[in-house]
Amino acid sequence: MAIDAHPRPVDSLRIDVPACADRLADIRHRLIDWLTPIGLSAEDIADIVLVVNEAATNCIEHAYRDVDDGVIRLSAEDDGRRIFVDITDFGVWRPPAAAPDSTRGRGLPLIRAITAEVDIDASAGGTTVRMTFSPSRQVCGNRTT
Repeated sequence: MAIDAHPRPVDSLRIDVPACADRLADIRHRLIDWLTPIGLSAEDIADIVLVVNEAATNCIEHAYRDVDDGVIRLSAEDDGRRIFVDITDFGVWRPPAAAPDSTRGRGLPLIRAITAEVDIDASAGGTTVRMTFSPSRQVCGNRTT
């Protein structure tokens, strides 16, 4: 993945897709396409895509489990210093079944470890996970923050 030596301002991004696992790749690809001209390192792009994918997967598994249709909304903005990504569902949160030997439940700690800040707003109308990233920027080949 090439990094643009001269970051360009980008418009905000909004993606609405059906809440099904086969649409996660579409979210990842469109997010990468949006992040690339901003001038982030390949590592920062990979980290952002990783946790956004995790949050979107949680929508499918928890908000829309046993539901035939639902929507995942991704909204992203770049203010020149930070990147804000919201993942929103319009479903009802359903906690996973308890399993003592389960390897599940690592998504939110992963999101918290990679983001500068994460806020979760859950209501009867759905859940929004707002992730704030403070990545390094590439400027004319010199790494800046």
